[in-house]
Amino acid sequence: MRRIMKFGTVGIFNTLITFISYTILLSVGLHYIAANVIAYSLGVLNSYYWNKNWVFQADNGQKGLFLKFIIVNLITLCLNTYSLYLLVDYLKLHPVFSQVIAIGVGMIVNYVLNQKWTFNIKDTGGN
Repeated sequence: MRRIMKFGTVGIFNTLITFISYTILLSVGLHYIAANVIAYSLGVLNSYYWNKNWVFQADNGQKGLFLKFIIVNLITLCLNTYSLYLLVDYLKLHPVFSQVIAIGVGMIVNYVLNQKWTFNIKDTGGN
């Protein structure tokens, strides 16, 4: 349970970084898809550091850790961007409100893939 709480804490900061960056990029006229990709990338940089060192406490020697992390986040980015596209272009929701929903959708997938594959954690307890 502590690991989930740590992941949630990191997720809050990643979400703030992503959401604030996204909002700023929209305000300067960037298209919402481009703004999403850039803002998400900034959140990923923060996420990698904290998830590797604090949440999952992964071994620095673990082979392919960064590559796995990038793959998981590319999957999450695709899911997030597709959700955003559907919400904005088809449901005609505001891009900022849509981002809140899209982030929530991606967060669940991201946690499960990082826990089970990237950092290879078998249980949900621990540190």
